[in-house]
Amino acid sequence: MDQQPRYTAYMPSAGIASFLRSPICEDFSKVEADVAVLGIPYDCGVGYRPGTRFGPREIRNQSTRYAPWGTGNAAGYWDVNQKKRFLADVSMVDCGDVDITYFDIDANMAKITASVRALVERGALPVVLGGDHSVTFPNVRAFEALGPIDIVHIDAHMDWREDIAGVRFTNASPLRRSKELPFVRHMVQLGIRDVRTRESDYNDATAQGVRIFTREDIREQGVKAVLESLPALGNTFVTIDIDGLDPSIAPGTGSPTVDGLLYHEVRALLQGVAARGHVVGFDLVEVNPFIDVEGQTSLLATTLIIEFLGAIFAARGR
Repeated sequence: MDQQPRYTAYMPSAGIASFLRSPICEDFSKVEADVAVLGIPYDCGVGYRPGTRFGPREIRNQSTRYAPWGTGNAAGYWDVNQKKRFLADVSMVDCGDVDITYFDIDANMAKITASVRALVERGALPVVLGGDHSVTFPNVRAFEALGPIDIVHIDAHMDWREDIAGVRFTNASPLRRSKELPFVRHMVQLGIRDVRTRESDYNDATAQGVRIFTREDIREQGVKAVLESLPALGNTFVTIDIDGLDPSIAPGTGSPTVDGLLYHEVRALLQGVAARGHVVGFDLVEVNPFIDVEGQTSLLATTLIIEFLGAIFAARGR
């Protein structure tokens, strides 16, 4: 019997749904890859509509439509706009999920940091699938050894609350918590627009040197001008809240906010960040499959991750 691959890119409904059908390696000590994908099925930081704990699973499920890794097809992808192949020699593994402890915030934050740190120590670029946005703080904390770290944040919301009813680790506070880390240097927020944005949070963040570009700033100035206004970026962690995009194209999120960024704008911003800084890791959070429309948001998330990875490794000459 011919030894053909059991599953091909033409059968996304078959096989284990690892991210982009990449090989599975849940033993972090054995990771030998350029990119390590890690899920964080956690949404205990949400105060409105839960469900993002299922985000990593559904993003993986949708990603099987774009599955060059592990299928025998040509590696990477060919971009029809740039007439260029990306990620051709970039290896990837799917490291499964952080083993979340039942409603224990401190234990989960520690597990997340330890997991991401283990991947950093293996020399891989962590791609973290949330989960709600509270996971970004323990993600950033894992990069201390690479500091100083700059942060670029795409979102409708600043996520700068000091606390909610005394709880300091919610999805409304991860950027404030991250800026408190001594090794975090520059922070840039892109796409902010929510009418619930608090004046005190805005003033406090800007007083601490955070550069904030609203959705209107990006529309009026253009992506190129915004990118040229960024501070000099070094080792950079990028956090992408899917509600930074307009809910007409990304409806599956717990806090949809009208008049968001469009896909081509976010792609251009990420490409510019990859060219201007050394991206050492990123997360994509707040995808909620329970309120999505036929997987539309998870599919968009997959495409965004692929194209951002393409830009990151192109900037590294690969």
